[in-house]
Amino acid sequence: MRFASMLSSLGKALLASLITGTVLTFVGITTKDIFPGMSSYIDQMTDALELTINWIVIWAVPNTLVGMVVIIPVWLVLVLFGPKN
Repeated sequence: MRFASMLSSLGKALLASLITGTVLTFVGITTKDIFPGMSSYIDQMTDALELTINWIVIWAVPNTLVGMVVIIPVWLVLVLFGPKN
């Protein structure tokens, strides 16, 4: 129960951060305006995040497609010929 509560709080904080960041960007305030001395660090962080997301997508999409080639026909056979309730 405690883990679910922490996960819920983390989700709410991420959603609030996303909304706040969107509003600030719409107004014209960026992270470089808030932290002027950290612009190179922020650029490195965003580059690393972009590379990580790209790697995850490049890894996940082919593996998911290969899994679907096996799972979907098995599921279809089980639905069509499995026990009826």
